[in-house]
Amino acid sequence: MNMPFFVLPPGAIFEVGQSRRNSEMQLLDRVDQQGQRLAVIHQASPGISVPRSYQRNPLFDAAGRQLAAAGLPVDVRLSGGGVVPQAAGVINLHLAYPVQANYPLQQVEAHYLGLCELVARTLAAYGIHAAPQPVQGSFCDGRFNLAVGGKKIAGTAQYWRRNKTATTPTFSLLSHAVILVNANSTELTDMANRFEAALHSPVRYLPEKTTSVIELLGSPASDFEQTLLQGLQNPPF
Repeated sequence: MNMPFFVLPPGAIFEVGQSRRNSEMQLLDRVDQQGQRLAVIHQASPGISVPRSYQRNPLFDAAGRQLAAAGLPVDVRLSGGGVVPQAAGVINLHLAYPVQANYPLQQVEAHYLGLCELVARTLAAYGIHAAPQPVQGSFCDGRFNLAVGGKKIAGTAQYWRRNKTATTPTFSLLSHAVILVNANSTELTDMANRFEAALHSPVRYLPEKTTSVIELLGSPASDFEQTLLQGLQNPPF
């Protein structure tokens, strides 16, 4: 049996008025200092989450002000990927834990697949069978999406940071999943496209390339977070 994750309340990490990036750094700091396997489950307020690479766009600040004025503040995260819309019904799972490694690139795929398996097990509890695959045309597309019938239902990302206080080669890994649960996937795609348009980017995402738990079941999954919590007590990695 694998070690369970210790689940922190969202307020312990994601403080009001603090950037997402700083909150994630605090989570990794705890791993550095305590060596624990930590988890946070939360639903963010409406907005847009982007990787740091988007800040290189000369229109980034102007686009951020434009969307913030429309009630969609833009926040920068540590992990890579693309544009991720946030709204009620979008569940964020943050896992942070130590990994002993000299060269983390050799372990990246295994940890992605472990996260995918954890989320897939939770979805399977609702009769939804998802598998890792890219979904061209979906927002924040990647090899380790979880998809159902060719439609993205969850995305994943990682950020590795060397633990400089460890006595052996160790990294603190932030492994993140965004799961579309009780959310409208068309509205989420529109949010992502509004941000790309504000950047004067030609990129546009297709609403038919995403789905959500509520759209597949026809009713809300009100206990999804509790089911996910149970999975964190006996994780697949």
